[in-house]
Order: sequence, then structure tokens, then C-alpha cells
Amino acid sequence: MITGFRDVLALPLMPTRRPSMAWAYIHIVDGAEFDDSRLDGYVDGLEAYRQAVFHMVHTERYDYPGIHPGNEGIRMRQFVGRSFAYFRAKIYNVVKDALFQDDRTRGVRLTQTANPQPGVAFAEFEIDSAYGRVRYGFNVPLME
Repeated sequence: MITGFRDVLALPLMPTRRPSMAWAYIHIVDGAEFDDSRLDGYVDGLEAYRQAVFHMVHTERYDYPGIHPGNEGIRMRQFVGRSFAYFRAKIYNVVKDALFQDDRTRGVRLTQTANPQPGVAFAEFEIDSAYGRVRYGFNVPLME
């Protein structure tokens, strides 16, 4: 029986997961580039996580300090002016560092890297989350 404030402090703390509800972004795709986005309702669970992955991978870390804290986003600018071999050696750790800032991420696997055209690199990942598995691929410019 709880009789006072000290009794409340003695209760064990149980971690709870907050809902992952988010606005639903509808991305109109032309090849690998996202041309336009609009809001259309809400998403939760795996779809909300998939959308979070998109934003983590497409937000350059430290560019928007007033909007995003220093641990959000990814450091892609380091690949500009570098070789594809450098990209292939570093991309896994860069993506893993960005995705593990989200507590829903359980594991990250690099499944493919490619150099589809000069000055562009491609990486594809499988990401295990608390809601299921997401496959995500993206292009990275190696030249400005």
C-alpha cells in the first residue's frame, strides 16, 4: 500500500515504449530522387520507422542545430571528393552511427554497394527494428 511520497519513490521504474505515431509523408519518386513530399494522415509502427530511416539518411548531421540535436542525421559530406573505395570502407559505420541514435533500431547489415556512374555511389542496407525489417538504398554524390 502506498502511503506517501517515499513509497512512490521506492516503486520500481518500468520502461515504456512511446507510440511511434508520425505524420505520413507521401514521396513522389523519380528514379532514386525524391521530387516532392506531402502530408497525408498518420502512420505508426514499421511504416513510421521506415519514414524515420528516410529522414535520418537524408539529414546532414550538424547542419540544422536549431532544429535537430547533434546526434541526429548522418555525416555524408565526408564522401565528397573521395574515392569509391573510401566510400565502401566507411559507409557501414556512418549509417550504423546514424541509425542507432533511434532506440527502435536493433541491427544494421550492408547488403550492397555499387558505383553506378562516375561520381555517384550506391549503398543498400537491411535494418532490423523493433517493428520488423526494412530494406533501404540510397545514392551518395562523391563529387560536388
